[in-house]
Amino acid sequence: MIYAIVGTDTNKREKAYEIISSLGDVSAHIYSEQTATLEPLISASNLFGDSVIVNLIQVMDLASSRDEVVRLLPDMKESLNIFIIDEPFADANRVAKLTKYAEKVYDAREEKKKDVDVFTLCNLFARRDKKEVWVEWMRIRDLDSPEAIHGALWWKFQTIWADVRAGKPSKFTLSECEEIGGKLLRAPILAHRGEADLKVELEKIMLSI
Repeated sequence: MIYAIVGTDTNKREKAYEIISSLGDVSAHIYSEQTATLEPLISASNLFGDSVIVNLIQVMDLASSRDEVVRLLPDMKESLNIFIIDEPFADANRVAKLTKYAEKVYDAREEKKKDVDVFTLCNLFARRDKKEVWVEWMRIRDLDSPEAIHGALWWKFQTIWADVRAGKPSKFTLSECEEIGGKLLRAPILAHRGEADLKVELEKIMLSI
């Protein structure tokens, strides 16, 4: 019988091990360099007739030990003994392979942050849509670094500023461009000096349009 733990989320891993610990005490720990000792444990028994519990730790990181483990997965699945396969850095292929043979896979993979489209915020800012700018800012402000958001916004605002200087239609006047541009220039400098929080400075700029 196989139980697998995949991923690096500490809380999820602790919960998984807490559940698995109810099966009994681990009899043996196996690492990549010890996979030659794995096959005999599939049919092993202890003095009291209880199941042998084996914890395999990152044995699928190296190709040589991974091949041996994959070869033995069907036998481990059918064994009366218990094999806990712990793969913190398992990729999708390894997860799929373990899912095929495991009684249970505890998924402790970190949740990926949703892709952040900073340029949506920039385009809304260029249109001076204050309400939607605020809604978008609230959505992404904690999903990306303030430095990344500032960089995209500064890039966009430079094009707005250039258009205004060239006399092209814009939602901003030249004096407003100078004022907002100045704030955008100063914000990272103040943050670097420890005199301001860049995220707070960006929020102030969002509210000022």
